[in-house]
Amino acid sequence: MERPPFFPMMIDIIGRKVLIVGGGHVASRRAETLLHCGAEIIAVSPEFAPEFPEGTRKIIRKFSPDDITASLSLVIAATNDRSVNHTVHIMARKTSIPVNVADCQEECDFFFPSLINSGPIAVSVCTAGKSSSLTRRLSDRLRKIWPIWIAEESALEADNGR
Repeated sequence: MERPPFFPMMIDIIGRKVLIVGGGHVASRRAETLLHCGAEIIAVSPEFAPEFPEGTRKIIRKFSPDDITASLSLVIAATNDRSVNHTVHIMARKTSIPVNVADCQEECDFFFPSLINSGPIAVSVCTAGKSSSLTRRLSDRLRKIWPIWIAEESALEADNGR
């Protein structure tokens, strides 16, 4: 039997603390999305990719289990070290903080969707960690039509409001 889809919950993370463990390309993309949504990012990694977004609090060192505290709203494990990612998963679960583990969908409490937005109006695409390439292709198609749909629907709403 196929599992049901994930519940697509949109939450307000403005000003909420999010820990990202990792400083590479995947961690950078996740940080960028979270910053775009208003999160306060704390990133821990021995080194950071040049494209890692400004606006994050970068802590240049290895991850410590003490980095996961009750003040966090979300935790992201995005290192290239399976054992570190697994430890992040264990520690986040112990403190009941939702965790996303980039290299192991079974350890994820949530998945990182592709976000398509026009101001506060947003839609996301998620394949539950099954296929990042499918997520990317579907998102690219939506990005092409999304501004047109928003303009059309906004015009209809304006006409109906008269």
